[in-house]
Amino acid sequence: MRKTTKFVAVLPALLVLAACTAPAGEPEDVVEVPAAGSWNGNTSIYIPADAGGGFDIAARALQQYLAEELGASVIPVNVPGAGGALAAGEMLAAPADGTSMMIVSRSISALPYTGTPDIDPLSDFTALGVTHQDMAALTVPGNAPYQTAEEFAAYAKANPGKLKIGHSGIGGVWHAAGLMFAREVGTEFVFVPYSGGSQVGAALLAGEIDAMMIGAPESRPFIEGGAKMLAVFGDERTSMYPDVPTLKERGINVTYSVWRGYVTSSATPPAIAAELAKRLEAAAKKPGFLDAMAKAGFDTTWVGQAEFQKLIEEEDKLITTLFAGEDFMVSEPNRG
Repeated sequence: MRKTTKFVAVLPALLVLAACTAPAGEPEDVVEVPAAGSWNGNTSIYIPADAGGGFDIAARALQQYLAEELGASVIPVNVPGAGGALAAGEMLAAPADGTSMMIVSRSISALPYTGTPDIDPLSDFTALGVTHQDMAALTVPGNAPYQTAEEFAAYAKANPGKLKIGHSGIGGVWHAAGLMFAREVGTEFVFVPYSGGSQVGAALLAGEIDAMMIGAPESRPFIEGGAKMLAVFGDERTSMYPDVPTLKERGINVTYSVWRGYVTSSATPPAIAAELAKRLEAAAKKPGFLDAMAKAGFDTTWVGQAEFQKLIEEEDKLITTLFAGEDFMVSEPNRG
């Protein structure tokens, strides 16, 4: 049933009157959009990874500035595991009133194909906005025998299936980056999933894996701990590591950058979601947030609701091509 929406400004809240084209006498739905400086309550940001990883760093950088825009506390909630399905499940189970949101990346589109068909980003999420992006990086222990990405690739080709690469989740963005790398250089690796970037880095320093594939910004503490970054997957070098070449510079034709943004439940009234997106945008453009993200090595940007929704739709199509034939592609979304 199609609805038209009228906006009537009143204080202390903006009343959005959704007038249905229904039989006369049917009651109208009324949604209160909080006035500036107020919100429906404290707001949780669900983070699908442990503390210390890229998702966590970004969400906590946003926390203060989003709280200022909402006039309410913003609470980061770390729910690692299952490629983001656990965090998504908690967000979707929370009240759909604008007080729950989740930080996601392009990997969220893998959920319905990797064993969680009942969580479908196309129908269960409403896009709010993209706040930043980063790129994959190939990092190895400081005492590894290879000094460049092509030396690493040559060693892997001479020893197929021997080297173990850690990443932060089956079907996730860094797993995808690893698969693209493996296909381009023409060899096999053992991909080892962890619950987040901080766990991957700890495993690398402990000698459990031979290399790690996570974001360049979240690799920093492990570089400081003695690991060495061989290459980044961007079209250009990152300002955080200006001396680290791109894969393309080393003759390996792979690029892989990742958008990161925020979604809320699709059950959230559209007017509330739109207002949350507006305040998210304001928070994401505050100098303090921009400075914090720059120091963490992230490239900030802003992509609004409509364009972000298109990115999610495009990624859904890409997933089935990129991961075609992989043994973890075990389900299909329920899209009757």
